[in-house]
Amino acid sequence: MDTAALAPGLEGRLDRVVDQELVTRHVGGGGLFATPSMILLMELCAHGSVEPFLPQGTTTVGYEVCVRHLAPARPGDRVTVTSRLQEVNGNRLLFEVACHRGQTLIGNGTHRRAVVPALSDLPARGPAGPGTEPAT
Repeated sequence: MDTAALAPGLEGRLDRVVDQELVTRHVGGGGLFATPSMILLMELCAHGSVEPFLPQGTTTVGYEVCVRHLAPARPGDRVTVTSRLQEVNGNRLLFEVACHRGQTLIGNGTHRRAVVPALSDLPARGPAGPGTEPAT
């Protein structure tokens, strides 16, 4: 798989208003920007930054996230997520990721993704084992 078009320095940016889909619900109150939601936006930003440069028939999948959630954001706040491709090692990609609310750093860290065949390009598989056959 030729990943030559994927070069360190590729950057991504994603702007999003924190809405009810992105807030915590299990801790009570009106909710704050949830860490899993921040990570989701970081993954989407990283993938989006390299998607135009991927070999045809491939996509990326995340396999490691190492981030810190440092400050809150409330519903209605606008957050900006950025990614920067730091390293390409075969099909493995390392990104620096960050999330800001204005000038305030909300979270940062690293995210790793791998370039893999797109699902539609994978060979068909049979049942995984007993109990996985389609219901009749």
